[in-house]
Formats: sequence, C-alpha cells, structure tokens
Amino acid sequence: MAHPEHLEILQTGVRVWNRWRQDHAEVRPNLRAADLQGADLAGFNLQGAYLSQANLSHAYLFEANLANTNFYRANLSHCCLIGANLSHAYCADTNLYHAYLSHANLTETYFGHANLEKANLTDSQVDQAYFSEANIKETDFTGVQDLGPIQLRLAHYHELAILTAAGAKTP
Repeated sequence: MAHPEHLEILQTGVRVWNRWRQDHAEVRPNLRAADLQGADLAGFNLQGAYLSQANLSHAYLFEANLANTNFYRANLSHCCLIGANLSHAYCADTNLYHAYLSHANLTETYFGHANLEKANLTDSQVDQAYFSEANIKETDFTGVQDLGPIQLRLAHYHELAILTAAGAKTP
C-alpha cells in the first residue's frame, strides 16, 4: 500500500512535491497500489518511485521524470506520457494499452509481458528497451530512435506493429 504521507504530499501539487523530492533525495516514494486514475502529474519528479499495482489509467504524465520507477503490474492504459523520461523503468506486466509515449525516453526500459497494444511510441528513444513477451499489436513505432529488429523479435504480435522508422526492419 502507498505510504499515506507520500500520497498526501503528491496531492499538494507539482511544486510542493518536486521541492520535497529535492529536499529528501534519499527517500524512494512509495505509491504502491495508489489510485491515481486521471491525475495530473505533468512535470512531477517520480524518479525511482514504487508505483507497482498503481492505477494511473487516463493520468497525465507529460514530461514527468519516471526514470528507474517500478511500474510492476500498474495500469497506465490511456495514459499521456508524452516527453516523459522512463529510462531504466521496470514495466513488467504493466498495462499500457493505448498509452501515448511519443517523444519519451525509453532507454533500457523493461517491458517484459507488458500490454502495449495500440500504444503510441512515435519519435521515442528505445535504445536497449526490452519487449520480450510484450503485446505490441498495433503499437506505433514510427520514427523511433535506436530500435533494433532484435528488440521486437520475442514480442507478441510483432508482425502487427507499425514500423516505419528510417532504416527499421521488420523482425
């Protein structure tokens, strides 16, 4: 369960939260299983937070810092993650159905067994991202940077992914 104090500070807004994060850099926020459906978290520094099993469906995380965040079994369906930093995030078994991840940093993000069906990853950086056993049916990889065919080979429905990046080859 989410730490009540962390949840309370999060609900005060981006300025207070980011200042608290700056002043308490040693704290790894615990927002496990929090109901943040539809929350406006644009620009929030959630780096390294525990968001496993959290409900972030329809949340707005525009340009949020989510590096090294644990999203294990979280619900991020229909979530706006445009320009967000998810580098080194752990998204195993995460629901990203129809999520908007365009212009996001997904470097070394782990998407094992995640549902990325109909997600939009246009113009994102996916260097060494891991998609094994992920559902990428109708996922849009248009213009992605650093996408190697080997990254998608073990994903489910890789033949139905939208791959129109310059130089991209179907796995």
